[in-house]
Amino acid sequence: MPMRWFRRVTVTLLAVLVALGAIGCSRGIAGTPVAAPGPPLLATTCRDYAEMTTAARREVIKAIGEAGNKLVATNPDLWTGVAAALCTFASPSAPVKDVVTGGIR
Repeated sequence: MPMRWFRRVTVTLLAVLVALGAIGCSRGIAGTPVAAPGPPLLATTCRDYAEMTTAARREVIKAIGEAGNKLVATNPDLWTGVAAALCTFASPSAPVKDVVTGGIR
């Protein structure tokens, strides 16, 4: 007898969850999906930089070069690796821009 009760409760709960899931997914959302904006590239910290892909790291370095650092702008690929190496010595909260330009904290 207790097993039947448990089975009925389990089946009822599963039916309710399936119904709620179907209802929740039945209405589409209008508009174009847009990615949530991340932090500005020049405000990227070493902690964020360490978790980025190589392409994302290059974008950060490219932004640093475009912000006026001519040395970084000449070879962003080289500075992508240099910044990664320097960030291992700097504070995780240090901005990559400061680390690359000599303002290591």
